Amino acid sequence: METGRHPTSPPPDPRRSRALDESAEEAYAYEAEDEGPPLRLRHLLLLLVFGAACWVAYPRAIAAWSLHDQATKLADYALCMAGPTGPSLIRDNPTEFKRVLRRRLLSALPADRPFEACATLGRDLTKSEAVERLHLMQAWSFAEYGGDGADAAKRGDPAATLDELRVGVKPLSKLAEQGWPFVRGGYSRLIKPSSTAKGAPHPSELPEPAVGKGLPSWRVQYRAVKSYGAGAFTVAMGASANLAAFQTRDGGVGWRPATIQGAELSSFAERCPAGEGRAYTVALDADGEYWVVTSLVDGFEPFTTRFAFAKEQLIAASCDEQALVAVTRRANGSEVNVALCPARQPCRGLALPDLGLSGQKPRYPMDIARSQGTTIIATTRHGIVRVASTRDDGKTWTPFTVAFDEASSSVNTAVKTPSRLLVLDDRLMLYGGAPRPEMTYPVLISKDLGASWSTP
Repeated sequence: METGRHPTSPPPDPRRSRALDESAEEAYAYEAEDEGPPLRLRHLLLLLVFGAACWVAYPRAIAAWSLHDQATKLADYALCMAGPTGPSLIRDNPTEFKRVLRRRLLSALPADRPFEACATLGRDLTKSEAVERLHLMQAWSFAEYGGDGADAAKRGDPAATLDELRVGVKPLSKLAEQGWPFVRGGYSRLIKPSSTAKGAPHPSELPEPAVGKGLPSWRVQYRAVKSYGAGAFTVAMGASANLAAFQTRDGGVGWRPATIQGAELSSFAERCPAGEGRAYTVALDADGEYWVVTSLVDGFEPFTTRFAFAKEQLIAASCDEQALVAVTRRANGSEVNVALCPARQPCRGLALPDLGLSGQKPRYPMDIARSQGTTIIATTRHGIVRVASTRDDGKTWTPFTVAFDEASSSVNTAVKTPSRLLVLDDRLMLYGGAPRPEMTYPVLISKDLGASWSTP
């Protein structure tokens, strides 16, 4: 008896089994074909596009981030260098920004390092250690200061200049271009200082001089002034055949030749008047070996004393009731000597203040004035006029201050620099003087014996 088969079941059909197997294989193949490969071509293209976009966008994003950082640093730097207006000036008006830097430089003392606090920012912005060192230099070393640096530049030797600071907006423009499309609207709006940035005080502006005319630039023994009140003065220059007189009615700006003669002119001309009953005369002694000054005081015999060798050139002389001061130099030399000659006393040397570093003193060209017991000197170097004064006859001096800077002045005159001093009552005039009557020159007025200057 056979087992494992139902007695009534028919035997399996081999052909039917093979048909079922073939149908199953076809169905599996169809399903496999419908699923497709695990990574399609379009997916690969999308990945490539995404990678390329990242490759292009990443440096642009970095440039945009760097632009924001550099723009803030530039604003902090400009605030540090030029004060509150610095960020807007370095962005919109680089020429004016440089002019403010020059003004700040000129207002510093020779040994000061006016840009020291900004040195690190300058290095970060330019990636230059040379620029950092330039920010650490003393004012006297810059050519624009009118000291040793200016002398070197004039000789053609290397000298530090403000142009070499090389900090500006040009790198920001390049970063803005590289940072598109992450940066829109340019870099200008990004130049804003950080909340912790420290700024320099804005340097004060120099006064604009008036345009003067009529006074000569002669180096003479006497510049004697007579006041008529209300801004009217007459000045008598020189002596004997070289005597000339000039008048003004506008406080000293415009002068014209004077026609006064006789007793009115002789009452103050050819001498240095020093108040009621006092005057000084300056001349060579009888042997022609020395310059001598004679003190004339009513009721006393004239008192004569020498102050310089005759071979020295008399540059300037001025006086008040207390003393006469005179400046001489050797022929064609730049070193000067200043003599102080008190009334009816022997002359002595007047020690000049240091103008620069290492004991440098004022040199020719310079001028001197004496008023109300104060001696004022004006020295000119490279178009910059600096003024200092002493009230104790040279024991102490005020720091030199800039009265005029040719490079910063917008006044157009034939003679560019006002280098001469003239006392007009209680005012002091700084003027140019001209070799010809029709030529113009700058004029400034001080009401505090040279401490400050203003437009007449």
